[in-house]
Amino acid sequence: MKDKALLALVALGLLLALQPVSSAHAEGCSVSQQLIGGCTPNVSGNLNDGSAVLEGTAGSPGSGAGGSGAGDDGAASTPIDPNAQCVIVVAGRCLYAADHGVQVQPITLADIAAFRPDPGVDNMEPNGWMIVGLDTNFFATDGTQIKDGTLLGQPASVRFTPVTWRWTYGDGAAASLGTAGGTWGSQGIEEFDPSPTSHVYRAPGTYYIDLSIDFTAEYRFGGTQWIDIAGILPVAANRLVATAGDAKTVLVERECTKNPGGPGC
Repeated sequence: MKDKALLALVALGLLLALQPVSSAHAEGCSVSQQLIGGCTPNVSGNLNDGSAVLEGTAGSPGSGAGGSGAGDDGAASTPIDPNAQCVIVVAGRCLYAADHGVQVQPITLADIAAFRPDPGVDNMEPNGWMIVGLDTNFFATDGTQIKDGTLLGQPASVRFTPVTWRWTYGDGAAASLGTAGGTWGSQGIEEFDPSPTSHVYRAPGTYYIDLSIDFTAEYRFGGTQWIDIAGILPVAANRLVATAGDAKTVLVERECTKNPGGPGC
């Protein structure tokens, strides 16, 4: 029985030592717990390349960079008793010594998980066209999002909150606003009335309208409270293509649908 337990321990030690340094599905914390009875996860977050990136490390109690006797990989090591019989040796490191029954050179596992918010949707009224000299209403469809994932074998989440909406209207004008806007109807105003997010085009033509939404981000790991991630994450929404034209008011004899050939139709 003792030999079987020892073989199981060796296999577990090799599994731990050979795990990839970076893996979206690493279970470093739980494996460490099985081997050494505990772990000390350390998690941080940053914004990079359109996503929020969480980085975590987990190892045995007392391991970590900068400690006394730390090895090249940042894991602290306990001096090996020259009289101890080393049971698990990987890459020249004694991971487990039978004489004192403890891991003598702790392994630190690293894990990385990336979380991306869904892009917002840019909308306009009227849809796809505008009248020169009158307000065109732009508004975004978005909201706070929570994206879930796994880091070091434990649940991790990132919460994205939109804070700024940056429109470029294709005519040289741009706006940076603190509101996503809304439809004319939802704001209780008439069509072509000014809104907080509307824009007036002064010349006929085809225009390309772009929107970028700035998100703030927070993360939590293993059910803890939300922690802010420094910085702002800009995320591009869809591009709108619309045509501006002049509006003319004319008198007609009857409705053009009933008399298409009548004056003014």
